[in-house]
Amino acid sequence: MKRMLSAVLFAIGFAAMPLVAAAPAQAQNPFTIFERLFGPRWQPEAPPKPEPPREREDPAVGTVYLSAAAADADTKRQEPPQEYVVVIGDTMAEQLAQGLAEAFFTEHPEVAVIKKVRAASGHVRQDFYNWVTEAGNIVANDRATAFVVMLGVNDRQQLRDEKGFHDFRSDRWREIYAKRIDDFLAKLKEKNTPIYVVGMPAVSLQRGSADMQYVNEILRERAARAGVRYVDIWEGFVDEQGQFASTGPAMDGQMRRLRAGDGVHFTRFGSRKLAHFVERDLLRLFESRVRSPFLPYGLDQGPNLSGVRPAIGPVIPLTTPIGQSRVLEGAAEKADLPPVRIDENTKKTLVEGVPQPPVAGRADDFRWPRPEASN
Repeated sequence: MKRMLSAVLFAIGFAAMPLVAAAPAQAQNPFTIFERLFGPRWQPEAPPKPEPPREREDPAVGTVYLSAAAADADTKRQEPPQEYVVVIGDTMAEQLAQGLAEAFFTEHPEVAVIKKVRAASGHVRQDFYNWVTEAGNIVANDRATAFVVMLGVNDRQQLRDEKGFHDFRSDRWREIYAKRIDDFLAKLKEKNTPIYVVGMPAVSLQRGSADMQYVNEILRERAARAGVRYVDIWEGFVDEQGQFASTGPAMDGQMRRLRAGDGVHFTRFGSRKLAHFVERDLLRLFESRVRSPFLPYGLDQGPNLSGVRPAIGPVIPLTTPIGQSRVLEGAAEKADLPPVRIDENTKKTLVEGVPQPPVAGRADDFRWPRPEASN
C-alpha cells in the first residue's frame, strides 16, 4: 500500500514539473490557457496609417523643341520665335531646358528653347559621346541666340587617354578635362554667339557635393579663360549651413521640394528655380539689343532744334541695362554721328547750373516784392 501511494505521489510530482518550469515563461506569454486551447480572441484590425500627402506638381508648361525649325513650325505658339536659346548637356540640362521654357512661356513667348542633350554623357567618356564633335554639328546646323551649357554631373570617374587611365582629381585628370572643356567652348564660339556655362548644384551625398565643387572650380576657370559667362547656382540649393537642401523657397514664394528622391536631379519646382539663375542673364542679353531706351518703337523724330519743344519726351524703361545711354554733354563727338543739339535754356540749367527764370504767378516764383506791386 505504501509503495502504491509513493508511486502515485511521484507521478503527480513528475507531471507538475513542466507546469512549474513553464510558469515564468507563461507569465511572459500574452496568451492565456483558454487562448492556448481555443485560439486567441478576435480583435478588429487596426486601420492602416494614412500615407503622408505627396506634394502635387502641376504639369509642366512651355514646350522644349529639338531644333529651331521645329519651333518655327509650331502653329500653337502665341508668337513666332525671335530668340533661340539652345541648352546643351546631360539630364540636368534637360531639366534646365524645361524650366526655361516655363519661365519664358507667359512673359516672353517670343523665346524658343531648344535642347541638345544626351543622358549620362560628359567630357570624360568621349568614346560614349564626344561633345567636341557634337558642338561642331550644333554650330553648323542650328540657329541660336545663346548657348546654355550644363554638363559635368557624370564626370566623377576615371578618364582615359592614350597613356592609360587617370583617377578622378589627379593632376593628369584635371589637365585633360580642362583641355576638353577648352576645345568644346572654342568650337561653340565659332558661331559668335553668347555662351553661358552653368555650374553644378550640391547633391545629397557629402562626398558627391565636394566633387561637384571641384568640377565647378574647373568650369569657372575655363569659362573665364574662354571669355564666357559662368552662372553659379550653388547657393540656390543649399541651406544656411551650406549643406544640401532637398526643400527650399520656390519661385512662387512657397517652401517646396526642389530635388528629386535620388538627391541629384530636380523636381518641377526645382527646375524652375534652376532656370531663374540663367533667365536673368538671358533677359539682359535680349534687352541689350533694344534700339534705344529714349524713344518708343516706330518713332523717328530727327534732329532736335533749338527752341522747339519735342512732341514726346524721353522714355526710359527701368529694365535698360547699365551702359546703354547717350553721350554726356561735353564729351567728344564721333565724326560719323550728327551733332546733338540741345535747347539753350535746358543747357543753362543742366550744364551751367543756372536756374530757370521765374514765371510770374507760378507757385515757384519767390520774388519779393511781387512784380505786380513794383509797377
